[in-house]
Amino acid sequence: MDEDAESRVSSTRSYDRRGHLDWLRKLPDSLLCQVFLNLPTKDVVKTSVLSSTWGNIWRSVPGLDLGYGDFPEYNAFVSFVDSFLGFNSESRLQNFKLNYQYLRLKYEWKWTELDNANVTRWINTVIKRKVEHLHVLDGSNPESVSLPCVKVMYLDMVKFANDLAFEMLISGCPVLESLTIKRSACDNVDYLRVCSQSLLSFTLVGHCNEDMVKEQVVAIDAPRLEDLKLYCHETASFIIKNPASLVKMDIDIMFNLSSEQKFDPNDLPKRNMIRNFLLGISGVKEMEISSHTLEVIYNYSRCERLPVFRNLSSLHADFDDYRWEMLPVFLESCPKLKSLSVGFSKTPGEEPISILPGPQCNLPALEFVDILKPMVEKEKELKLMSYFLEKSTILKKLTLRLGDFRGNEESALLKKLLTIPRLSSSCQVVVL
Repeated sequence: MDEDAESRVSSTRSYDRRGHLDWLRKLPDSLLCQVFLNLPTKDVVKTSVLSSTWGNIWRSVPGLDLGYGDFPEYNAFVSFVDSFLGFNSESRLQNFKLNYQYLRLKYEWKWTELDNANVTRWINTVIKRKVEHLHVLDGSNPESVSLPCVKVMYLDMVKFANDLAFEMLISGCPVLESLTIKRSACDNVDYLRVCSQSLLSFTLVGHCNEDMVKEQVVAIDAPRLEDLKLYCHETASFIIKNPASLVKMDIDIMFNLSSEQKFDPNDLPKRNMIRNFLLGISGVKEMEISSHTLEVIYNYSRCERLPVFRNLSSLHADFDDYRWEMLPVFLESCPKLKSLSVGFSKTPGEEPISILPGPQCNLPALEFVDILKPMVEKEKELKLMSYFLEKSTILKKLTLRLGDFRGNEESALLKKLLTIPRLSSSCQVVVL
């Protein structure tokens, strides 16, 4: 390269104060807008002081992520949202996220008709701009709305007029692919029906109000659903239709059963509901499950046979205490399970409730076991490892992650592990 050409290239480059080449300031505006789309709007606005060429670029970012806590008072917040939505009003908007919770918690702010009118007006505006990701936190949703371009929706503590209002909202999203709902105890929805022909991922987080006495129902009819996450103890009934596409599940549910209200084998409607639910998810391939759900399944299995989870190949089980004995009952219904990880946590001072273990058959397909958090009670831990080593026909590797439990305890544990007979001659035991 001659000196003139090298000089021309050098003149187009930008350097920071340390003399390093600063590629960020040389990015085209369209690419910068996509980068800024991943930041809260208040941080994007702050970038305007970093470069003389970035003064107004925040106005062109195709997304808004704001909370009332970002402004000194409410009118400033409303004014900013109105102004932002007025910029490039003909362009497409990818993300729209509003968070009202900060002001409500800090200043005991009450929701009013004016607030509802503002949200309705804003949502109508972003609909016209073909918004794809909609996240509404802690407010009232319009009773009837059409969101023809929304692919991702997050409803956080949103209040609805009634069951039908929620159902109409979902039906107004014909291309919706991902839906997350964090419920409020006063969301006015007792029968939550998610009916969507396009939905691929659904996450439901319950409100954890133990005083609720209503028999809440969740019904899911989504034939393309692949990823399902349910974290709600208070919901009494789950109905899953068209589950053929289900691939991954993460469940922490109790069907509104608690330590005080145990599973009643004579409650035929509850038995039928649990049976149909288990049948509905029996084709899943990957699963994470809580000890609460395992306990319900264990108690249910004492009066009815579990369905076969014919495709389940990967399972992670989390235990609040050391009652792992309920796990084998479920594993016996998973003939193709290849990988299993188990984690433990125990509430200080909590006494575990005894579980009567059922028959423990061989595990014909299990190849990998990973015990993520060791127990404090080493005898129970040895019993758990003995179960896997003695019952797994083709086990290749059992990993025990000791964490802080090292030194003499580790040495003693390793000696005991060597004495446990192994059904699989090729099994490797690893202690980390």
